Amino acid sequence: MLQYISRVKFTLIFSMMVVSAFIGYLFSADSVFSERENRFLTARPAITLSGLADGDFMDRFELYTTERLPLRDVFVSLKAAFGEMIVKNENNGIVRGRDGYLFEKLVALNPQLEKNRASVINMVKQTDREITVCIIPNSFEILKDKLPAGFPNISEEDFIRSFYDELGECGNVHTIDMYEALRGHEDEYIYYRSDHHWTTDGAYLGYLKLHEQLAGSYSPLGTRDINAGISPLAYQRNEVPGFLGTYYSKYRGVFGDHTDILTYYDIPVASYISGGIGYDSLYDLEKLDLYDKYAMFMRGNEGVAVVESVDDGTDRKDELVLFKDSYSNCLIPFLTFDYDRITVVDLRYFPDSVQELLAQKPDADVLLMYNFMHFNEDNHFYKLVR
Repeated sequence: MLQYISRVKFTLIFSMMVVSAFIGYLFSADSVFSERENRFLTARPAITLSGLADGDFMDRFELYTTERLPLRDVFVSLKAAFGEMIVKNENNGIVRGRDGYLFEKLVALNPQLEKNRASVINMVKQTDREITVCIIPNSFEILKDKLPAGFPNISEEDFIRSFYDELGECGNVHTIDMYEALRGHEDEYIYYRSDHHWTTDGAYLGYLKLHEQLAGSYSPLGTRDINAGISPLAYQRNEVPGFLGTYYSKYRGVFGDHTDILTYYDIPVASYISGGIGYDSLYDLEKLDLYDKYAMFMRGNEGVAVVESVDDGTDRKDELVLFKDSYSNCLIPFLTFDYDRITVVDLRYFPDSVQELLAQKPDADVLLMYNFMHFNEDNHFYKLVR
């Protein structure tokens, strides 16, 4: 009898805990962004009869509750630490390589990639104006000597070159080969160890390649020697240690002393309008005190922003319309050397018509510049033909 009563008590207590947790999830305030994981969390699903009937509500609710599990950060870290103990070098799709580098696995192309490719092709076929396309490879494509043995990723380069060949048939498209820009610099600090972005030095190498295509006969700003690399830049170089990025947020294993250094240059602008607010700098230095330090570039991501370069008598082109993801944020300051005005568009947050925007700027250069992983996964490229 006592054993039966104990089982009943346990069942009641457990049931009360489950019900309390369920009620807590329903009525507690949501945190929509996880700073530690550097991403938006799944929103609380709405309760509908159809959702309950087909099981969609429970699937969404399970993901929602998993992402808000108490002490979730602790459990993720413990999982990674256990993986270290059994000599496992992978956690949450992030693989540890040599010299402290983390890499993201890409074992299959996303079905979204074909839709995005078609959107770009349709865009360029709808116009006679010149358009430049640049797809930036991820670190595992360039830093081959840092990869662990047997790293399974498929080749981004195969798709990019095939895509470029198809664009070349359109006649009004120029493509930028970032493999050519980055290869030969594998021993330099061109990608972060803990983050999916390239570093500012890597972005500068990308800028040099872009300059060849976009600037033409226009000279670079000031006394910079365009062929001499990063060091001759006539601006203060600032280095911020202790950066841990998106790869680390997923991996969360033992990382040793391999934290990254975020670099930026004091490149002035005449004005920067983002989110309807005017600034005198492209950098939000307050972000350097937060976990996501990379968000200091361009003050984060906005649907449309406008950069006005300093009028110092340098011969520049008039305007560039740049369609981009966050990879471009640390490169844009360099583009102010070549353009009086840069209109920056992030399709994820852009609510208006791309075609109307371009019609308002008939003489502007147009550049689509995206990291491959973003091009592979993002579902906003349909806006290019809207």
